[in-house]
Amino acid sequence: MASLITGLTTGAVFRRLGSKYLVHYLPLDVIFILAYLFLLSGIAFAFVWHYSEKRKKVNLDYKHGLVQLIAFALALDLTMFGFQKLLGFQMIVPLGLLDTPFSSFSGEDLVWAFFKHSYAFTSVVAFMQMASAILLLFPKTRLFGSLIALPMLVFIWLMDFFYQMPTGVLLHGSILLTAIFYFLWLYRKRLLSICWINVSSVNFHYTWLWILLLMGISAFCLINRRHPDLHPQLTGKYAVADLKIEGLSQKAKYSTDSVLTFVYFDLDDDVVLRWNDHRRQRIGRYRLSNQGRITMKWRYPDNKLPAFEGQLIGVKDGFQLKGRMDTSNYEMLLIRDEK
Repeated sequence: MASLITGLTTGAVFRRLGSKYLVHYLPLDVIFILAYLFLLSGIAFAFVWHYSEKRKKVNLDYKHGLVQLIAFALALDLTMFGFQKLLGFQMIVPLGLLDTPFSSFSGEDLVWAFFKHSYAFTSVVAFMQMASAILLLFPKTRLFGSLIALPMLVFIWLMDFFYQMPTGVLLHGSILLTAIFYFLWLYRKRLLSICWINVSSVNFHYTWLWILLLMGISAFCLINRRHPDLHPQLTGKYAVADLKIEGLSQKAKYSTDSVLTFVYFDLDDDVVLRWNDHRRQRIGRYRLSNQGRITMKWRYPDNKLPAFEGQLIGVKDGFQLKGRMDTSNYEMLLIRDEK
């Protein structure tokens, strides 16, 4: 196990750092080959170690050296991650992308845009990565460093997985996390002595009482909280079709034509009318009666804009919306956009 994790960790760290900082000196293919050689060397060393013990008939303790090598590779990678955050080498998002609609972002772009927003926050993460790296280097502080690195790496791995990061990124995070779990396994006796609970000292009657009280109060709060999706059958994004204003058909010939294109019915009865571009829109709140009577009052770009008063009727392909706004009569078909 020590040999395998040593090969995995050193190979992964060399591949990541080499592909960023050694490409001016070595071809990328050579860097990848060397990274795989680290992995194969780690696997091969286990057999060499086993053979040497059988031949010499003594226990050879190479584990300390391998663990120190794992710790150094981890520390180097975490330190470089920290410097990359502090110096702006990481979380690079093009300015043009930041000005595009939020819904067009990929999971990877969402992560980088979110963390890039606050340099102070990313600096805190960077210093924690570098602090855990230093603690991992020394046997007496390695457990403490592992406990600091563990929640960070678990959080990063979960983001990599659920936000569809590239496969190589997810694999790299998995290797680093495996190394940390290996360190925790090495210190399992110390961890168990700290976390062990004496079952005989626990009063289970009071324990169940606290659990029931917790669940009861939580259920009471949730039952009395109105869900924000007040009209689930309506909530969604709709493309506008067959638009008519004062009986005249309206259709955009070019992307710059200011024609009503999308309608959004959102949570908390929010409504958005959009004219081709996210910069040309009205945002407000709607009221819908049981008879399909709908009223939209605006708060953006101005709360003094005339309200939309009309009728919303369910049809086969979506909804038909008729009403009056800005002294004009509107008629349109709303088709649900499944994107």
